[in-house]
Amino acid sequence: MNRILVTVLSVMSFATALPASAGPDWQIIEHGRKVKAEHMRQEQAQRAQDKQGRNAQLPGNQTDNERMMNACMEMMKKSKQ
Repeated sequence: MNRILVTVLSVMSFATALPASAGPDWQIIEHGRKVKAEHMRQEQAQRAQDKQGRNAQLPGNQTDNERMMNACMEMMKKSKQ
């Protein structure tokens, strides 16, 4: 009787410890990667949308660089006259 009890307890403890020694759960890791990638795509889309919104608010729909270039060209034209 004692031998059966020890055998059953040994098998149960081995079965309980087996998942811990099996290694990483790749399904959970891949799911985490997919979630992170989706989050990054959403952030990039939000940044692009914010950038478009800022550009749309500028007069004549010009970016800062375009306005600076136009201002420089005007100053050059005035200096030539």
